[in-house]
Amino acid sequence: MEEPKTWLHFLVAKNILPKWMPEMVPVTWLIILILCGTAIFMRGRLKLRNPGRFQLFMEFSVDALQGFVRNLVGEREARSVTPVIGTFFIFILALNLFGLIPGFLAPTANTNTTVALALFAFVYVQYVSITRVGLWNYFKHFLGEPLWLSPLMLPLHVIGELARPLSLSVRLFGNIFGEDLVILVIIMIGASVMKNLFWVPIQFPMMLFGIFTGFVQALVFSMLVGIYISVGISGHDESH
Repeated sequence: MEEPKTWLHFLVAKNILPKWMPEMVPVTWLIILILCGTAIFMRGRLKLRNPGRFQLFMEFSVDALQGFVRNLVGEREARSVTPVIGTFFIFILALNLFGLIPGFLAPTANTNTTVALALFAFVYVQYVSITRVGLWNYFKHFLGEPLWLSPLMLPLHVIGELARPLSLSVRLFGNIFGEDLVILVIIMIGASVMKNLFWVPIQFPMMLFGIFTGFVQALVFSMLVGIYISVGISGHDESH
């Protein structure tokens, strides 16, 4: 099945990008540039007195993310993991919502993106667990208690740990891909049935639901990363 074209297809047509590269890659780069450019632009315009509406919105978002992460991992860990979990949420939300713009694709509707995000989240969870409890206590947790059950518990714990990135990637991909596919089908049905009223946006209600779905999926992904960190640290602490 041929990948749908986006507004950035000219980069491939002009041989600026190789033809084997999925178009979701330059779309992802564009989103990264937009997010980074917004952050850099706002950094030099922050005000202590009489802040603008956008600054108030950003401050509210940061406070909300800090409270969200604090409830997941606790006060002590929240300071160090909030930037990463918050970045997960903002980045995935932008990826999800970008697919609702006509002429673009949601990069999270492609397994390459979701698998990359899930693998990074998996490595980050292991990194936080090891740095907090130490390498020995980290591996000791996989053996379980009592130790004579370790031949049984070790493979179960390893399989459960490896299933996490699979679950994260498939859940995010399935929801966003299904949502985009439904919108596309509605547009095709409208174009074939309502030929004289092709300008009527019958897909608009589904696009509103897509905004809600994109927000929920970004929140679920970030929440699960926080839960994995919390469970990993508390589980290792109990073993210790």
